[in-house]
Amino acid sequence: MPLTGIIKKSGNHYVALCLEINVSSQGESIEEARKMLQEACNEYISYMKDEGLLNEIEPVSLETLREFLIDDVEYVRPSSDWVYSESITFEVSASV
Repeated sequence: MPLTGIIKKSGNHYVALCLEINVSSQGESIEEARKMLQEACNEYISYMKDEGLLNEIEPVSLETLREFLIDDVEYVRPSSDWVYSESITFEVSASV
């Protein structure tokens, strides 16, 4: 199941959000945030499947996405070597 995530810097950490299933995680680096998001998504989908709640999974609301994108905006420091947000795609192993 392909999913999309967004990663942004928030203070000293990177925060990741999965758009399709509204799951978030964080890490000390982009790579760690990506890995933690994949694990959180796998666990969430497995749990929802086990509980028979797959139809209850909803994508990120526009309000939540807006908050995610503009929260911590004071940390934005554009430069050639610093990325504010990164879009990622990944697969989860939990079959639906």
